[in-house]
Amino acid sequence: MKIVCFLSITLTVAFSQLSMANVDKIGGYRILVTSSLDGNGVPTDEIDSIQLDHKLFYVYSEWNLPAGEYRYSCIIYDGNRRVINSQFNTFQSDGSNFNFWCSHDLDKSTDKPGDWYAEMGIEGYDSAGIYFSVTEDDIRKSLTGNWDWGNQEDSCNDEHVINISFDDAGTKMYHTSKSGMKLTTSDELYERIVYSILSEGDKYLRTIVINETQKTDEGEMFLWDLILKDDKSFCWKQSEWPEGHCTERLVKCDK
Repeated sequence: MKIVCFLSITLTVAFSQLSMANVDKIGGYRILVTSSLDGNGVPTDEIDSIQLDHKLFYVYSEWNLPAGEYRYSCIIYDGNRRVINSQFNTFQSDGSNFNFWCSHDLDKSTDKPGDWYAEMGIEGYDSAGIYFSVTEDDIRKSLTGNWDWGNQEDSCNDEHVINISFDDAGTKMYHTSKSGMKLTTSDELYERIVYSILSEGDKYLRTIVINETQKTDEGEMFLWDLILKDDKSFCWKQSEWPEGHCTERLVKCDK
């Protein structure tokens, strides 16, 4: 298990006194889960679930405490309430708002999906807990929606946007477009292309086109690998192409 660390080998727990902190009432606090921190250690977002392939996440808390010395803790539990990480340390507060966070680098070989829990505490003062979900990677969820070729001047125009959807069983993928679509093996235009999903991984789907008539020189159906580059782009690799060769990227449309 790989853990990012600053104050300890197994878990990052960092803290700072921030003049711009926003917990106004003495004794007040907040706790959240974020996918990243900016250069000042401020959360960039607030999330309640995270996918296993996202890797690093942070549990962040902020406290309004009187001046004094305090001992703080951070414990992260997985869905089976197994302690994933824990850290304890002391700090001297000058009376301004105090924040600390702990991070965990998700590892698919050891970490499992479920309802995780984290608890942040100030010894002899108070504690705060938060539940969040760690979920399986879902390539179908990432692909569902409207896409278009990234090299189009008017990319994501309604007329030639490509809508991707799946059947309830998740075994077939449908691409539809008002202006029609071409396969690289044919000049024919299709308003709807149906792909049968043969196998899959975290970042790819291996498919055949159900309504494609052309075949390889050996008389086999062409295999098409959809390669998901990230949540916003993918490309196609045809089975006869050399390794590393891929089409132009398709990009996800906001609407």
